[in-house]
Amino acid sequence: MKQKLIFYVLLLIFLSTTTYTDSVCFASEPDELIIAKPFGPSVEVPDPAKGYNGWYMNEAGVTETLFVLDFDMNLKPWLAESFKNISPLIWEIKLKQGVRFHDNTLMDASAVKWSVNRIIDEKSKVFNKRIQGLLNIKTIAVKNDYTLTFETHKPNAAFLYDLTSPGTGIISPMSNERKIYGTGPFILEKVVPKVKMIVRRFDNYWMGKPKLARVYLNIARNPTTRMLAFEGGQVDVAVNFPENDAKRINLRKGAKIVHKPTNRLCFFFVRIADGPLADIRVRMAVNYAIDRKQIVDAVLAGIGGEVSASVFPKILPWNNRNLQPYLYNPDKASELLTEAGAKDNNGDGILEINGRPLLLNIWTYEERASLKPVLELVQMQLQKIGIATKLKVTRKGSPINYAMKKGEVHLGLQMWNVALQGDPDYFISNIFTSNAVANFMGYRNQELDALAKKGKITFDQKKRKEIYDRIQEIIFNELPVIVLFHKSMVSALYNHVENYEIHPSEKYLLTSRLCRK
Repeated sequence: MKQKLIFYVLLLIFLSTTTYTDSVCFASEPDELIIAKPFGPSVEVPDPAKGYNGWYMNEAGVTETLFVLDFDMNLKPWLAESFKNISPLIWEIKLKQGVRFHDNTLMDASAVKWSVNRIIDEKSKVFNKRIQGLLNIKTIAVKNDYTLTFETHKPNAAFLYDLTSPGTGIISPMSNERKIYGTGPFILEKVVPKVKMIVRRFDNYWMGKPKLARVYLNIARNPTTRMLAFEGGQVDVAVNFPENDAKRINLRKGAKIVHKPTNRLCFFFVRIADGPLADIRVRMAVNYAIDRKQIVDAVLAGIGGEVSASVFPKILPWNNRNLQPYLYNPDKASELLTEAGAKDNNGDGILEINGRPLLLNIWTYEERASLKPVLELVQMQLQKIGIATKLKVTRKGSPINYAMKKGEVHLGLQMWNVALQGDPDYFISNIFTSNAVANFMGYRNQELDALAKKGKITFDQKKRKEIYDRIQEIIFNELPVIVLFHKSMVSALYNHVENYEIHPSEKYLLTSRLCRK
């Protein structure tokens, strides 16, 4: 009862932050929008170099990066005009001219050098170890007013993709602890930490005057809060809308649901170094026993996910198109288990293998609402072929990873963005290589290790695609992870909202084209 009371108090606070005049006008002016989203800054002045601030500022259209991923996940210059790969270590980047910061100063090579240097300099107050780990920059030199050269410590074929990271958002040297001046279509007007962001139009935006004068980004982590605010006419758009409520919205006059697959993968880490899943036949049996379509239909209303074969989604150019998802085939699963020596010796419906019940410890975490029902459905599906399961839901993912490394967890259900910068290397190198920091599975494959190493330094994109196609094939065949689906982002919006688009990378939201009728 106390938790329900707290929830409704928070809902009232959320609704009170929206500005509207009546049930028809959702925002106070005809060229404004109110958008409800789950995450936002925890500080009043969110420097993009710190933590997740870059994501929030990118979403809000305040900051922009040198390179961008388009809506088909292709790499494109953004604040950059063009580039040359001078050598395996040196990149020359030419900037667009006429771009202004929000303080109305011009963006030039010196300003960009200052903006990037503050992120990669270990002595800087905003040094970002993760981003410098990606970029691995040795030096930045200004060649002329609009051209820079970047030298890396080691060859890095993903360098330009890494420059799409929101944390590398370019800001004016006039920025300080009280004000951030980006180059995007919107100027940051106000942040109420963990409650809302307000941005206003930047009239001198380099791509033309934005169509909206102001946008209110109201933050509500609870999806029910966002749903109620939308249905009550308090917001124009609700991001990450609950899938099972989407059908009702589609039947509502004047409103609609839009959805699009993203890079976020729902999958099982599989402990293959020891335990029952060390046998590839048991891993394959689990794959055939899982009805992925039923999961997407039941848990995500058929719109919140796309059944997948590869760790990379179809929307990503790096996806191996030759791989096909495992088809639901419980008979094939039973055959494989029989081959592995599994039998129901005592007639209790649970198979035994090597004299012990075939029991899998399966864990997930509570931060993503869909994971627990997915886990419960998989439990029922595995039970049909005689596999017993013991479920556990932790608050965060880290206890699962620690327990799996010790062999205490056989399957760990998680949801990760597999291509944060649009490049395949980060996910592969950080999970599947032998010494990877997130290799909780105890997985080892010498061919994959060699290919991952080669992929980092192969600059020919066609050859690089062949390398990562083979890596995906190895993962598909050896099953150190079990792929379920790629999560779709679902948004609810009223018909007066125009040019709203969902980006697969989940890091772009407000654009200069977004408007209302």
